[in-house]
Amino acid sequence: MEPAVETQRISLLQAVVAIALIAVFAAVLVVLGFLRGDEHWDRLVYLLGGLEAIVFAGVGALFGSTIQRADAAAARKDAAAAKEEAKAERQRADVLREKSADGEKLAAAVRMAVAGSEQPGARRGARPEEVQPTQLEALAAYAQRLFPDA
Repeated sequence: MEPAVETQRISLLQAVVAIALIAVFAAVLVVLGFLRGDEHWDRLVYLLGGLEAIVFAGVGALFGSTIQRADAAAARKDAAAAKEEAKAERQRADVLREKSADGEKLAAAVRMAVAGSEQPGARRGARPEEVQPTQLEALAAYAQRLFPDA
């Protein structure tokens, strides 16, 4: 279930006002083009700067809300996918943790079996290089390599 995220939508009146501001701005630019030789040019440009700020705010509200809505929807979808992936990885980690615990128990059992058994392949007084390890000893060595004593 997706969480309810409130996105701010622009009303019809706000959209009309923003579009009207854009039209007024375009008209002012045309008028300024005709008045470029006027002696009060610096005052007109100063007024244009103020109008620019208002128009850009309107355009930002008009287009920003649409873009932000799409970004919010994409972010919600990505967050849901990330939650599912994290849940699957947690389950996988739990399974691996259980398998590791089972392996450690098996390694401890093999070590105990080797410690409690005599070495039937060894002769009394044989040099260490002449003694062949039994399968149980080889298994114990492998268990030691995989699960070293703590």
